[in-house]
Amino acid sequence: MPALILLGLGAAGAIWYTGSEARGTWASAFLWGYAGAWICYAIAGMVASRSRRLPRWALVWVVVVAVALRLIALERTPPLSTDVWRYLWDGRVANAGINPFRYPPDASEVTHLRDANWRWINFKHISTIYPPTAEMLFAGLARVRGSDAEVFRWAFALFDVGSVLLLMALLRRTGRPPERVVWYAWCPLAVTEVTAGAHVDAVGLFLLLLAFLLSSRKEGRPGLASGIASGIALAAAVMAKGHALLAVPFLLRRGGWRVAGAFVIACALLLLPYLGAGRQLFGGLRAYVGAWETNASIFLVVDRLLERATEDHFGWARALTVGAVLLIVAVLARRQKPGLEPMLGASFAAIGAQLFIGAPTLPWYAIWVIPALCWWAIPGLALFTLTVSAQYYARWLYPGDTAAHYALLWAGYVPVYALLVGQGMWRWVRRRRQVR
Repeated sequence: MPALILLGLGAAGAIWYTGSEARGTWASAFLWGYAGAWICYAIAGMVASRSRRLPRWALVWVVVVAVALRLIALERTPPLSTDVWRYLWDGRVANAGINPFRYPPDASEVTHLRDANWRWINFKHISTIYPPTAEMLFAGLARVRGSDAEVFRWAFALFDVGSVLLLMALLRRTGRPPERVVWYAWCPLAVTEVTAGAHVDAVGLFLLLLAFLLSSRKEGRPGLASGIASGIALAAAVMAKGHALLAVPFLLRRGGWRVAGAFVIACALLLLPYLGAGRQLFGGLRAYVGAWETNASIFLVVDRLLERATEDHFGWARALTVGAVLLIVAVLARRQKPGLEPMLGASFAAIGAQLFIGAPTLPWYAIWVIPALCWWAIPGLALFTLTVSAQYYARWLYPGDTAAHYALLWAGYVPVYALLVGQGMWRWVRRRRQVR
């Protein structure tokens, strides 16, 4: 299909432009290139979703372009985050025989490990927030190249390509056209945040998708071997990034005791090497939960409403939003139907609930829910992959301008919520009509 060829080339050209200096600041060039890539991506997704029969080469083209986009972003897109320097530091500390959870980067006990990269680490007074699977990976990659962040970008890009392949397999298992993987494979958010952003979320998503695939090897409950393997993959995903924790109830309900037993044992074994840190094991996580609200929407509204009622408004906002997310997870788990596709839908819905209700809502967190678009048409979510990045990185065009930051925030969220609520109401009306 010629349209798919042109759209792939257009997306590649737009990702190339993200590294251009033609429009001044890096943020301006990045946003223009990102928007161009998103337009090509959205049209390609609609083409793949609405075409009854695509030629055999279409899937090959989707994968080729997916790989090309990531290679171009590795070379051209400017660094979008400093998180990779924390990864490198944690790996360096672990390879020196020190528990990375024990000391923050500015502690005197690890002064001897500082190198030229140390100055790029953010929040040096906070110990690491990353779970054991991530820490083990950081140590391994840091051992390969102890002072070069590029090894992380390349490794995460490989995991991301692996996620594309796993999604194709899952689509086939659910009877969906594998070409619909274009909704993840060409998404500029996934492309840029995994490569230029170098976010470990790519590893967590890969492991979660692997757990999904392993749990689907048989109709009904998975067999003994696949159930154990699925539980191990699920534990590794949770211990790579906490977002995977919200998918646990749905995988356990499908997999039964096999998945549950393997999951618990694997989690314990992954935590075991780091227990010597004591309470510091969760010190970074406590600091994160107690302070971060960047780019949030509903959480921000709740926090501002409580601000006049209590001094601990942030804590109450956190408690209320966490409670709301857990309630949604409980309802979804109770209503979960048998089969692979309902499990996928419930898992992505639960993670999406945290993304929209909780805080922070950083662009790379959206990587966890983009795969839902491969199964379901959700215009609000598709638009969110554009607005969540635009509103976050556009802040660099208005440094220190609080009014501009809030204007950008709501300019991004209002149309997204309008589409999500509108789609929900339309489905409710259709069900009512069918009942009558």
